[in-house]
Amino acid sequence: MGAVATFLGLPAADRRLLLRALATIVRVRVLLRLQPLDRLRTWAQQKKPGNLPPRQLAWAVRTAARRAPGATCLVQALALQRLLSQQGHSSELHIGVARHDQAFEAHAWLTHCGEILIGADRHEEFTPLVAWPSNPG
Repeated sequence: MGAVATFLGLPAADRRLLLRALATIVRVRVLLRLQPLDRLRTWAQQKKPGNLPPRQLAWAVRTAARRAPGATCLVQALALQRLLSQQGHSSELHIGVARHDQAFEAHAWLTHCGEILIGADRHEEFTPLVAWPSNPG
């Protein structure tokens, strides 16, 4: 089954959520080029009431990111932080670094209540530099 058929086979609510996640990923990617990270973080943390569970939002971001060019770990983490904040959930954006083959690498991951929702792969290889909590409700 192709990607379009799989998408069309999803419930309407999941299709809308995936499209919202994809739009958020694209917006974060563009804003990362146009704005300082602090302004983007403030935007990503704007809180609104909602009722979608954090894991469902993480699923949508991970799924949409597979089809979005340039959806790096930072883009995904910021997009998920935005979606979580819009649903009234707090989160924490972590950025770490590691040295691999004489070069530095960075990685971002996002946690909610201590659970890594995005970026769990390889996060243990990275030394945390910063952890930015969202504005809690």
